Amino acid sequence: DSLKNSPQLEGFKSRGLEVLFFTDTIDDFWLQHAAEYEGKKFKSVTKGNIDLTQYDADKDEDASEEEKAEKTKADESLKPLIETIKKTLEEQVEDVIISNRLTDSPVCLVAPEHGVDMHMERVLKIHQKYSGSTKPVLEINKNHSLIKMIGLNEDFSNESEVAELSLLLLDQAKIIQGEPIHDPAGFV
Repeated sequence: DSLKNSPQLEGFKSRGLEVLFFTDTIDDFWLQHAAEYEGKKFKSVTKGNIDLTQYDADKDEDASEEEKAEKTKADESLKPLIETIKKTLEEQVEDVIISNRLTDSPVCLVAPEHGVDMHMERVLKIHQKYSGSTKPVLEINKNHSLIKMIGLNEDFSNESEVAELSLLLLDQAKIIQGEPIHDPAGFV
């Protein structure tokens, strides 16, 4: 149930795409040697930036130039907010990006494209005394009401509030992912 309700799956579910659940520890090791099946490449939904727009029924090809420009303008308007979140969380995350996999949740954590998968890292730490630490990528859902509400003022007068909310969002993403949070008392 935890995997089925994972924020990383929202974009796949909303597009009717099938996802295989690999729940055994050995699966992470097996997948390193079996990269595809019947011409279909395996790709972790918890790792890297996945482009799901190719599966959208209303693709951008059908969008007018005006709609495309409006979308680009909306993404550009989020840049100051994203930069503030990045600056706040720079010690804890590798990057902060706009997600195309989220539909209902405000944020989620994924492993960087060329980093160790978060589940694999957890397994290695437990069984192999792995000491590496891959910073995750925080993906934000630009269409979520919480992200829209966080908006950064043009004069940056609410930057400290945005920083505080950024930490809260990161901790929520960690809890959903099953990761420990840095400061439980601060979170509460």
